[in-house]
Amino acid sequence: MVAAAAEEQTLNILIVEDDDDTAEVVSIVLSDAGFHTQAVDRGKVALNEIANQTPDLVLLDLGLPDMHGLQVLETLRAYSSLPLIVLSGRGTDNDRIYALNAGADDYLTKPFNPEELVARVRALLRRVTITPTAETLLQVRGLRFDLARRQTFLQDKRLHLTPTEYNILLALARQAGKVLTYDELIHLVWGEEIEDPSVLRVNISRLRQKIEENPRHPRYIVTVPNEGYIMPKGGPAT
Repeated sequence: MVAAAAEEQTLNILIVEDDDDTAEVVSIVLSDAGFHTQAVDRGKVALNEIANQTPDLVLLDLGLPDMHGLQVLETLRAYSSLPLIVLSGRGTDNDRIYALNAGADDYLTKPFNPEELVARVRALLRRVTITPTAETLLQVRGLRFDLARRQTFLQDKRLHLTPTEYNILLALARQAGKVLTYDELIHLVWGEEIEDPSVLRVNISRLRQKIEENPRHPRYIVTVPNEGYIMPKGGPAT
């Protein structure tokens, strides 16, 4: 187990990793970057810590001794949109897609570059916390955004979105009626190019499952072939 306290920041990161050496390295890297860290080596312990302490972000390994990391992720996503990055030695496309489909916000493969790890953590936390102060509410048909609380409602029913899903949906809503190219949407959500563009497609697919009456015939997130996506302004509100 490893724990490190930062002097300048109070953001807490839970490291779920059963390899003590890796947990120690990750903890040192993030502590040096100004974060408070705690490491646990079991999935069930991690879920208890999340329920009791509510960290600001979770770094999750998939190969845990008591339960698969995807089980931890799926259990967490049933009740929480806590920012989460998978940090795993399993780096195939299928592994990334499975993790993203299960609700991960990002995926980093071991061995990792320490600077990239810190950059990804900070980027995800920025996406979670930054909301223009001049805006408070935004509505597109049946979708309503409470920007101050980062909450989204469909026909007054609250949607449980991950931070990445929220930012994608908000970007489309702010540009409702306009086609956003794949590159434009990636830039608006991630702020930079991402290593695997399928991350966007996976998140779009997950969003459609949550907001569309018929995900195969979407009304809110419409694909414009060879261009990008659009959220139409008009049409039915359901």
